[in-house]
Amino acid sequence: MGKLKPMGNLKPPSLPTVLEEAIMLSILERPRFGQNIVEVVSAASDGTCQISCGTLYPALRRLENRGFIRAERSEANLAVRRGHNRCYYAVTDQGREVLNNLEAMRHQIKKYDKAPEFLT
Repeated sequence: MGKLKPMGNLKPPSLPTVLEEAIMLSILERPRFGQNIVEVVSAASDGTCQISCGTLYPALRRLENRGFIRAERSEANLAVRRGHNRCYYAVTDQGREVLNNLEAMRHQIKKYDKAPEFLT
């Protein structure tokens, strides 16, 4: 488990939401296209997290605008796709750092037996 690193100038609203984090984790190991992301998140959550296209694509745009993911258009199988490119999404180095920091933060929080005094 990595040590918690300062998140630079990322402010809490810039951190990914739970849904955005799930999306990022689904593309952490390899790039995926939209429908594949929906399927992976659904399967990984045993069907409890169903993402609609109306939710997925705005979340992908937010993640891309913050530099956490990148989108790449594929020219493969254009004939099958009636001339439309397929867009694949992948986590950037900055996105990996954010995911690592979130995991380290969870690990740090779990180490405490009780809440710090200022939270009680």
